[in-house]
Amino acid sequence: MPITRPIDTLVLGGGMAGTFAALAAKTPATTVAIVEPANVLGGQGTAGGVAGFCGDSQRVNAPFARLVETLAQHELIAEYDPLADRRAYDLELCAFFLQEMVAAAGVEILFHARALTAQRTGGHIASVEVACASDRIEFRPGMVVDATGDCALAHAAGFATIHEEANKQLPMSLYFVLWDTGRPVTPFLPPDCPTWDDDESLPMTTLHVFPSGKVEVKMKVVGFDAADGQSLSRAELYARRQMMGLIYYLQTKGYAGTRLDTHVLASVSRHIGAREGRRIVGEYLLTEEDVTHACTFPDAVAVGTYHLDYHWPDRVERAGTGITTMVEPYHIPLRSLVPKGAANLLVAGRSASGDQMAMSSFRIQATCTQMGFAAGTAARICQREGRDLQDAPLAAIQQAIETDGQSLDLSAYGDYLRHLIHIREHLFADDRPFAQCHASTLVQLKNGAFLAAWFGGTHEGQADVGIWGAVRRHGRWSAPRTLAKVRDCAHWNPVLHASGDGRVYLFFKVGERIADWETWVIESTDEGQTWTEPRALVPGDRGGRGPVKNKLLVLADGTWLAGASLEKEGWEVFVDRSADRGATWQATDLIACDRSLFTGRGAIQPALWESAPGQVHMLVRTTCGRIGRSDSADGGRTWSPLYPTDLPNNNSGLDVARLHDGTLALVCNPVERTRTPLSILLSSDNGQTWLRRLDLETADGEYSYPAIIPTQVGMAITYTWKRERIAFWHGSVEQVPNTD
Repeated sequence: MPITRPIDTLVLGGGMAGTFAALAAKTPATTVAIVEPANVLGGQGTAGGVAGFCGDSQRVNAPFARLVETLAQHELIAEYDPLADRRAYDLELCAFFLQEMVAAAGVEILFHARALTAQRTGGHIASVEVACASDRIEFRPGMVVDATGDCALAHAAGFATIHEEANKQLPMSLYFVLWDTGRPVTPFLPPDCPTWDDDESLPMTTLHVFPSGKVEVKMKVVGFDAADGQSLSRAELYARRQMMGLIYYLQTKGYAGTRLDTHVLASVSRHIGAREGRRIVGEYLLTEEDVTHACTFPDAVAVGTYHLDYHWPDRVERAGTGITTMVEPYHIPLRSLVPKGAANLLVAGRSASGDQMAMSSFRIQATCTQMGFAAGTAARICQREGRDLQDAPLAAIQQAIETDGQSLDLSAYGDYLRHLIHIREHLFADDRPFAQCHASTLVQLKNGAFLAAWFGGTHEGQADVGIWGAVRRHGRWSAPRTLAKVRDCAHWNPVLHASGDGRVYLFFKVGERIADWETWVIESTDEGQTWTEPRALVPGDRGGRGPVKNKLLVLADGTWLAGASLEKEGWEVFVDRSADRGATWQATDLIACDRSLFTGRGAIQPALWESAPGQVHMLVRTTCGRIGRSDSADGGRTWSPLYPTDLPNNNSGLDVARLHDGTLALVCNPVERTRTPLSILLSSDNGQTWLRRLDLETADGEYSYPAIIPTQVGMAITYTWKRERIAFWHGSVEQVPNTD
């Protein structure tokens, strides 16, 4: 008879999802056990031979960060490189550190164990019988996390699942390691093992070569069903025959020009690597559309950061590998971890609820670790509060997840594989509700959304011109709508500012004549859905207080700076400062401008950045054919006289941003006349030299008045496109080539 045991949370499967589910579920007051068929924790990442984290491994959760730190202390993991798809680590030592973390937390580990049966009452798993070697244990769990990779328990308990046929599943892979002996070896091809004539006909093969002489090999295996025990067994047999043939080929012919004729087989992964088995039919099915359109959900508990990774299921060769479309970060909702109708069962990892293409992205280790951690957190909190998953306390679960270092704001992600994220589009089509538009501004909102604004009407300066805006969410721009119209008079130059406390400000100018501009401001606390009534920024001012075109700069000490200018007889530049988050403003003196250097009307529209605390700089539009610059060493209170740079300027607007990596990015028309091309210039020495350039537009027409902001990807830009549309560009510094 099996031993009967109550337990708070039972975790089935000790892969990355299961391990971190157990860590999240465990407290000094709770009992948690992991049931794992292998003899190590880590799943595909250890027993399966996958010795590399895919996905954003910098932003997972606090326990995962501790694992990475431990590996790094012993030089057992590669440095985080956002441009690298895979972050290599030592497989065996990772397995060891995982078991030590779990044991130290007080989680019971049952190796060589698997669930046999589950008894279910309605949506509630009442008992799970587990075989552990020759023993049997009947667990009576409060909550269950199925992290088996094939939703084995959910399927056994009768919850609905999705199961692709063998020739439609993502293919398996076998990992093995070769070591360099330092001398020629005698190749050996056992009977009945395959042979190939050339690299193109080989099974898809990936080599990871290490300085030590170790070579990790990943070999594709097609045509088997990972969720069918007999088919999986046949896959193991077939894969090892194929492996022996591949080793013989590598030793005798080599791969991609490198022959491994001094290498021998050192080890093979404990089991074949499966990309796909069964998936649950959950309370929500995550779709390819969701994944490719940066979906957000109110019940978000994890973030996906990996590209679609669909390998052809019926083709063993590398040629035409499959689909590898990069996506923007996206949410995974709690409902996708809950089988439809389940009360106390969560399913984390690759067998969560999603279509096949979505699963091809979320199945990787960093994302599975987040999903497992979220499942364990939900289990712990539901157990603590005596609630089932259909009534889960979502706010408490999300707060606990974020407290434990797993951000749910998509804006915090994006640098992983950033060079593959590139968006270029217009905010609206030809059926716009205005004849002309100009002077856009941009901010990033929570979860990676963008809010843009511009002025639009029949023509610049006409009485019908107002301030318009649109929001980009889920990869799409909303229809343009009017954001501000104070009175029947021309509106100009909107400037958006997100203050970091959930409030968005929109500054804009109103007036028939530029010299008589009034600066107005409205505010939103719901990301631009609704706005306050307009108010004058500085009551009674005429001429140009507050930001004139470009975004506010928030200094290291919290001071707000607004680049301002006057356009009267001559053009003059100054800065408005606010020490109370925009409640009051103090204007600096006009910045000295030598008219022998700045011929014509002068300079306007400063673009500001801070290179170090209190060290502030500006680039300005001028009429002398060169961009002007001024610098401040006291937080923008006083400024050096303007001086011309070597950069051409066509007397048109420009903008600058200091990116997260310290690179300075300038968007402008780098010519003395015309408003084409429009280009991105990059500087790594605080604007002294600009050695990288990308032309965004080169055709005839007007491309002007850009706005640029830093993002985790790199930079986001809007600009005027022929006065007919507003264009949007989002990309990384890697997309801007060197000019030398």
